[in-house]
Amino acid sequence: MEKLTGFLLLLATLNFALARDIPTYFRDGGELTLDLRPRPPEPLTSIVWRINGDLLAEWIKDQVTGQELVPLTYYRSFRGRTTLDVTTGRLVINNMAKADMGVYSVEVNNKVQNEKYNAVWIQEVPQPEVWIRPLTCSPDSDSCTLSCDGNITDAGPVTYSWKMGDGEWKESGKDLDITKSGTSDVKTFTCRIQNPVSVRDSQPKDNPLLEKEPGSSGVGWVVGGVFGAIIVAGAVVVGAAYLYNKKRSRIRRERPLFRTNNNHKFDEAKPLLLKLP
Repeated sequence: MEKLTGFLLLLATLNFALARDIPTYFRDGGELTLDLRPRPPEPLTSIVWRINGDLLAEWIKDQVTGQELVPLTYYRSFRGRTTLDVTTGRLVINNMAKADMGVYSVEVNNKVQNEKYNAVWIQEVPQPEVWIRPLTCSPDSDSCTLSCDGNITDAGPVTYSWKMGDGEWKESGKDLDITKSGTSDVKTFTCRIQNPVSVRDSQPKDNPLLEKEPGSSGVGWVVGGVFGAIIVAGAVVVGAAYLYNKKRSRIRRERPLFRTNNNHKFDEAKPLLLKLP
């Protein structure tokens, strides 16, 4: 009796050790796909998926006759957005929401599978921004630190990657230490934040340790802007003068002419000189 009890305890311990929750992540409106791990070698005759112990989907047929005993059925809020493949046991749920979080388990051919899925809702990552520390970092500095910043609250597990110039992405930490000697040929740095449901890249950031190329400072832009403003102002003045002269010429053409008794013409706008006896 003691040997049997010890064997049962050992068997229970092994089953507990084999049972594990596989973390899986989803976003609002996203899709959750769950597979059988491992898939049983024999044909499937019954599949029952549950969430937190409650029925989600089930399908059962007779092992001998093959007749369906329980047709494919979905329960509660999972109706209309869930698909169960009765050949593979794969479960696909669309339009996921935070309320769908929980532990998903499956029973196949009347056997509860050890593998369970712990479905966790997370948000998509934001677009990160590269920040430079310290603020005094300049071409006169020997080294600086770049930080890949973004609000990752509720984003779940995230990873950070960096790219130098047009090079390859390399997974690293949130911060990247750079030196003047080690990045002398690197013009820009770009960082990436990624989680299981999304990935976003920052805008390239100029290497703060590089000397500015001649003509790349803002002085050239200022001079160009002033010169452009002068050209525009001159064009406005010339245009105004042209319109004024055109209008004046039209007025002169439209002035009426009068005739004197001697059949002479004169312009009413000009003063009339009278000869006195």
